[in-house]
Amino acid sequence: MVEHENKVNQLEDEKEQLRNDMVQKTNLIIFQLDRQEQYIRRENIIIYGLEEGKGDNNDGEGVLILTAIELEIDLQPDDTRGVNLLGQKRRKKENPRPSFARFVSS
Repeated sequence: MVEHENKVNQLEDEKEQLRNDMVQKTNLIIFQLDRQEQYIRRENIIIYGLEEGKGDNNDGEGVLILTAIELEIDLQPDDTRGVNLLGQKRRKKENPRPSFARFVSS
């Protein structure tokens, strides 16, 4: 009987050790994934409050450059990869859609 209890205790200890190992590995994977996501997004920003152009063909990059000039930020057209508006077009012009800007470098 004692032999069976010892075997059960040994198996429970092994089970707990395996569980702890899996928790550690899962936490490491989550940490690495978060770092990779941050690395991928390092050249992207979301900008709120840029004026939308008229019509369907918005020149997001042009608006971004003009805004940078007004804010006295040194931004050249070659510095951007593209600017897209996020979400659906809003009826009220008071709250423009956010813009997603991709830059050549961080």
